Amino acid sequence: MIDIDHVSIRFPTRGGHVDAVRDATLAVREGEAFGLVGESGSGKSTLLRALTGLAPLASGRAAIDGRTIGGKLDRAFRRRVQMVFQDPYASLHPRFTVDETLREPLTIHRIPDADARIARALAEVGLGPSFRFRYPHQLSGGQRQRVAIARALIVEPRVLLLDEPTSALDVSVQAEILNLLRRLHREHGLTMIVVSHNLAVVGFLCQRVAVMQHGEIVEQLPIDDVRAGRVARDYTRTLLRATEGYHRLDSTLDA
Repeated sequence: MIDIDHVSIRFPTRGGHVDAVRDATLAVREGEAFGLVGESGSGKSTLLRALTGLAPLASGRAAIDGRTIGGKLDRAFRRRVQMVFQDPYASLHPRFTVDETLREPLTIHRIPDADARIARALAEVGLGPSFRFRYPHQLSGGQRQRVAIARALIVEPRVLLLDEPTSALDVSVQAEILNLLRRLHREHGLTMIVVSHNLAVVGFLCQRVAVMQHGEIVEQLPIDDVRAGRVARDYTRTLLRATEGYHRLDSTLDA
């Protein structure tokens, strides 16, 4: 479903350029949840944004469902591929009610039965009808992220890209959102890429993981190998040691 082939992403600076991603290659199967981990600045969020056309490629090729990413992406592609951003406080329009936030993508994609779809989307992420006409400032961080997830899913995408979906939330709320995402992945058959610096998060959601360091993918392995500590790179071992409370967090989540 997702094919990244020797992709490099470069940003201009006053002194020349910065190579944010260098020669990255990976493939994600249809229906798979795939993790992308690394410390801040490793290039993982940049690579995720490139899959939506938000970061242009310097070289290489990226494609989703056979559609090469580049140039102007059509409405059909943007409906198939949706993204949930890291900060639920910044990703929602402050002057839009929840109803307006969920109605806008339906209008853009000319999808009928808006009222019924909005009600269903809210119920699906665990928010009742009373939330429909609230503004973002009237919601908690976890509730805002649920709205952001509902906004992404309301157009019925096939691919969901998640950029640090729980990092801005309290630990107890993180567990709720992770359980929600795992259920939605199963029920909708979504192909997902989850970007995180936390191996506990990808360990709960994903079947495989790629480790990024300084813009390069340095290791790819099944999540069972991560849990067992069967990793090849010292950098991955460092990430494992840095993920304090891995088993403790995992034990708070639903099986």
